[in-house]
Amino acid sequence: MVGMRAAERGVRDENTLKVMRACLDMVETLVRQSDKITQSDIETTLGVLAKAATEVDDETSATTAVVASVRNAIGKLHALRVEMTAK
Repeated sequence: MVGMRAAERGVRDENTLKVMRACLDMVETLVRQSDKITQSDIETTLGVLAKAATEVDDETSATTAVVASVRNAIGKLHALRVEMTAK
């Protein structure tokens, strides 16, 4: 989340900013409800984050940090999904 917030500060494009805020909202919701997260919640969030990364990636330096932070969040959610499956 910290990386996503930091990346968001450098965003000038309004559409990219909206997408980042929506992603942050989803991740923050997972954090707040961490004791109630289901596999479905993780899958939904992963799908949205993957689509967001693709949508905002215009392969310019302006979106590099944004895409990297979203991909980092995706990696952490994949790890969480594996951890939940192992339990």
